[in-house]
Amino acid sequence: MKTLNNTHIGQIYYIHKIIGKNQAKLRDLGMISDKKITLISTDGENAIVKIDETRLALSSEFLEQIFVKEERSSEDIIGLAHLQVGQTGVVRMIDATSDIRRRLMDMGITRGTSVHLQKLAPLGDPLELRLRGYSLSLRKTDAEKIKVVLER
Repeated sequence: MKTLNNTHIGQIYYIHKIIGKNQAKLRDLGMISDKKITLISTDGENAIVKIDETRLALSSEFLEQIFVKEERSSEDIIGLAHLQVGQTGVVRMIDATSDIRRRLMDMGITRGTSVHLQKLAPLGDPLELRLRGYSLSLRKTDAEKIKVVLER
């Protein structure tokens, strides 16, 4: 396993883990486990990285805290809208714009949260979810932006 500052420019890697004091800042920038990341350019002190379709400038201090791997984990990540009634998923990431992402997080949908699909409306939209001890109705389009792994 290597840190992002020791990777090849242009090659696709996947984030394995983040260590150090800047974990929260990097997580807020969308750097979570199994997220695709590419080193675009570097001058030794600073670098430009691409996460999905977003480009970020980071200092070498941040690059040393990001451990990457060359292959994605074996977990099957699916959209929350693809769960069947009665299934439970654990949130891995929210793949949405900052406004929608913030709104979903304010409702308690954060990484690591267990979300149970209780039922669907007659036409399949919205979904009724159970999480953190309360029920939440969510439109299918918003639920699709929440990526989960099936809980076993």
